[in-house]
Amino acid sequence: MAKSFSAPFSGGTEASNLNLLLACRLLGRFWTFVRPYRGKFYLGLCLILIAVPLNQLALFLTRDVTNKALSSSALTTDQRWSTVIHIVGLQIVFYLASAVLSTWREVLEWYGGMRSTLDLRLAFYKHLHRLPLSFLNSRPPGEHLFRSTTDMTSMFLVRGRVAVPGAAGQSPPDSKEVAMAAYSNDVDPYDPGIMGMIVRTVPMIFETLYALAWGLGLLFLIDPILSLCLLIYIVPFTFLSARMFDKIRRTAFAYKEAGENEIAVLRDSVGGLRTLKAFGRLTEQLRKYVHAATVTRRRAIRQAYEIVLTQNVLQMGLKWIFSLTVYGYVTVRVMKGQASVGDWVATFLLIDSAQAPLENFVQLTQLTKMQLVPAQRILHTLDVQPTLLDRPHAVRLPRIEGRIGFHGVTFGYSPEQPVLHNLELTVEPGEYIGVVGPSGAGKSSLIALLLRHYQANSGKVTVDGEDLLDVKLLSFLDQVGAVPQTTFLYSGAIAENILFGNPFATLEDLEAAAKVSGVSRFASQLTNGLLTEVGEAGLISGGERQRIGIARALIRDPRILILDEATASLDPETEEAILGSIDLLRNGRTVLSVAHRLKAVQHCDRIVVMDQGRIVQIGKHEQLVVEPGLYQSLWNEQTRDLGMLAEADR
Repeated sequence: MAKSFSAPFSGGTEASNLNLLLACRLLGRFWTFVRPYRGKFYLGLCLILIAVPLNQLALFLTRDVTNKALSSSALTTDQRWSTVIHIVGLQIVFYLASAVLSTWREVLEWYGGMRSTLDLRLAFYKHLHRLPLSFLNSRPPGEHLFRSTTDMTSMFLVRGRVAVPGAAGQSPPDSKEVAMAAYSNDVDPYDPGIMGMIVRTVPMIFETLYALAWGLGLLFLIDPILSLCLLIYIVPFTFLSARMFDKIRRTAFAYKEAGENEIAVLRDSVGGLRTLKAFGRLTEQLRKYVHAATVTRRRAIRQAYEIVLTQNVLQMGLKWIFSLTVYGYVTVRVMKGQASVGDWVATFLLIDSAQAPLENFVQLTQLTKMQLVPAQRILHTLDVQPTLLDRPHAVRLPRIEGRIGFHGVTFGYSPEQPVLHNLELTVEPGEYIGVVGPSGAGKSSLIALLLRHYQANSGKVTVDGEDLLDVKLLSFLDQVGAVPQTTFLYSGAIAENILFGNPFATLEDLEAAAKVSGVSRFASQLTNGLLTEVGEAGLISGGERQRIGIARALIRDPRILILDEATASLDPETEEAILGSIDLLRNGRTVLSVAHRLKAVQHCDRIVVMDQGRIVQIGKHEQLVVEPGLYQSLWNEQTRDLGMLAEADR
């Protein structure tokens, strides 16, 4: 695993303490996604080396236009026009060449940004699916959604600054100026986002420093004191701006956290709408959402206030004081005959062109730190060790027989609190095994280890004698069908949800799975049959949902079928029908059925009884029900409850 450079995300303090070294290391992590397009990145830097001097020299030539043509009384009118045409023509060539090169460079930057962002999103998505369930379940779902979408996009926009009129009415191409804005979800799907830190912001920082150096050099040719004044001006401007942007960065981090929390509350409100209505808690949830939304808006307003204070008060104030000082100094020199009018005009064009890079440099470096806030959050997820990766020497499983073995397996979600203790169990090919026990006995943990959602702390899980950790996971899962307690339905038709189990299945396979699972029975009563649209908001019953889940597992033609309390939430009649369907399809398959209700495992070949992470009994129903022990106690309790219910019905 790559070394983590991300800080904990419990508050804004960690994000505000980013130093230059950490920023460089973070950028280095994301350079991995830019590397395939590095040729275009380097070409863009080369274009900057040419475009910036052309633009600066065009401004400097304004001095010659003024001195040699406009202010020269020794030349005739025709000679003046000739001089103006030659110099202005050269300026136009410089401006156009600079504009073309800058446009070409921006195209390269946007291309690199879009491609690298797409690569990052795909990598994040794949990584998220390989993370341990313990990590995913320990974080709010809204956090994963927020990081994979919102955090990928830019917090700030880049726009062109107002053009500064140049010589002879010509306008130089727009310089880049960062326009800070509160984050908006309404952005282009291929916005460079955090990858723009490398493909756009880094070149822009290089461009601003390069342009500033050229401005200082050309000012030195006019008057060395002007260069010295600019250097002195840089110190308070940079220091004070940096301090203000540090505050903005902390506020931006808090704003991001509030936005994430708001999305999480909204998701819970939509996903749990039935529960909210059933318990009459709509008003309370509304208050919770209003509070989350209010906090988000307050932090957004605070961020906007700090941005306005920094840009419109501090930076513009310092710029006004500096410009007024230079204006007075150069004007006095011209009046004393120590400088020409051309020097006066060129000075202000160069001062303005030097100030813009200075402002951009301060803003870009600070905004890079702010953009590192979502970058850190993304790395926080990417740095979590995946658990579904195959070992380098992993082998591909051929068609399996279905023999399952748990050999000395000890496992705990926290290593110091094991939920399974030295488990020993062998399931023969074609066996129908029931796993029962009270809540917390370790039944679902057994299944989770078999599906390799987790890795045992000690011991091993085998299939046909092969350690599951030494085989390619997909080659095993392709031969497994699993039906959870609640089947998740994706947006789409019933047929699409069944084919999710095997997208390459034939129409005959689809119809056979639908028939055996009982889906055909209720689908035939629907207007569009198997093409009826369903989803998490679909109005189908729990039993129908489970039948779709069974059909989804069957269409895989699995060698191992896992039923993880697949009928626990169903009424007895529906449960009986589904158990009958399972009985029909068990032949030739190893079936593992985890159940809370013992009725669901009565007809199993063997029943494994678990308690507190240990196997306490194994046998058939007829044997266990008369043998004193946990199974008998559970059976008596459940039959007594059923008897009481039957008595109540009468």
